[in-house]
Amino acid sequence: LIEESPTEKTYIEVVDGVQFESPLKSQHLVTDKDAGIAELNNPAVLIVDSPIPNIRKIQNVIEYVIKNNKPLLIVGQVEQQPMATLLANKVKGNLKVNIIDAPGFGKTKQDTIEDLAILTGARIINEELGDDMDLISPEDLGHVDKSITDSKTTVLTISEKHEDLSGRIELVESKIEEEDNAFLKKKLEERLAMLAGKVGVLYVGANSAVELKEKKDRVDDAVSATKAALRDGIVPGGGVALKNASDLLDLTGDGHMVLLDAIRVPYESILSNAGIGDSVEPVSV
Repeated sequence: LIEESPTEKTYIEVVDGVQFESPLKSQHLVTDKDAGIAELNNPAVLIVDSPIPNIRKIQNVIEYVIKNNKPLLIVGQVEQQPMATLLANKVKGNLKVNIIDAPGFGKTKQDTIEDLAILTGARIINEELGDDMDLISPEDLGHVDKSITDSKTTVLTISEKHEDLSGRIELVESKIEEEDNAFLKKKLEERLAMLAGKVGVLYVGANSAVELKEKKDRVDDAVSATKAALRDGIVPGGGVALKNASDLLDLTGDGHMVLLDAIRVPYESILSNAGIGDSVEPVSV
């Protein structure tokens, strides 16, 4: 995450937190239009494992967060009518709210929701198990320091670990050791990463507002490039990847030879511009 530093210095802190795949559900929930994210500071967290059919069902929660001037993060399925009401109040400035789907799917979804409840300190509301949404109290809500949702993921930062967390981590670790199915083992490892994960917060400092904006943009570009490299891999620059490909491909035919000659040109041109010549062989990566 990227934040503004309270001083002119730039530094990084690592805090407890979690990232999972729950993207933005509506552009009306965005709080930072430039970054395209929905960010809530110190929100209350409502986790529901049953669809919310109308706004009346969560009226007690809405009244509580408005009265205490707190943002609200809803994790679960919200039907069209309450969704429209919540979005309208968000746009009018009456309510600070974000709505995301519960993480996980299939057999692992229930376990993942329970993990999230332990992380946030919330109680899962499920009307199929006898819970009544009309009777939700502030004690049923969880809390996190910050939630940030973009077009792909949601990140939660948490300062206080709950007592049940260490036991939950040990349980998941034991299941990983016992599991033979590769797919289920991967899902368990993802759960463990969520329970025991950390979030790096990069605080960007500068001497003026103009410098800060420019510096934050450069840092954001660097972080995005690094995430993309971790996700998709990297190739050497300077035309080296194309040069290596042209050497390794065993192609015949005039058309193929024209292509191979063409993709060597960036590498050769860079060397020529540097006054080195084409005698330097690239190092394979």
